[in-house]
Amino acid sequence: MILEIVGFSFAMVYQSNLESVYRTSLSTVLSTALNQTDTKVLDIFNDLEVSLTCCGVNGLSDYNGHEPKNINCYRYQKGCADELIKIMKNYIPIIGVSLGIIVLFEIFSLICAIRVAILLKDSPVQHYNPAFSNNLINMTPVKRRKGYQKLK
Repeated sequence: MILEIVGFSFAMVYQSNLESVYRTSLSTVLSTALNQTDTKVLDIFNDLEVSLTCCGVNGLSDYNGHEPKNINCYRYQKGCADELIKIMKNYIPIIGVSLGIIVLFEIFSLICAIRVAILLKDSPVQHYNPAFSNNLINMTPVKRRKGYQKLK
């Protein structure tokens, strides 16, 4: 529950820093992949470009003379960072509110559990009543009752 509260707080506080974090992280990943010709990362970035219809982090200029894998990259003017930031800004409030509701539900459940524990602690001790099991036997259908009697 503490981690959820911390996550909720970070989601609300750092929402404004989201743009710089994504932009710098994606720029570092793309430039490193281009310099080291890391095909796995470039393939993932290509999939990202295709699914978001974007090019590079800030645009085609991020490729610095390298040929982008996505041939449609020349048509797109927008960078993938802008698209990702737009998606995240749409969903962060939803995630934050969901976390807040879950935390409130957990706090309510904890209060109820504590209340039940206090009530059980203060209740008088009741011992097992064997008459209860006899009542269950009498409620079963006759065929089963007869079978139960044979087992004794």
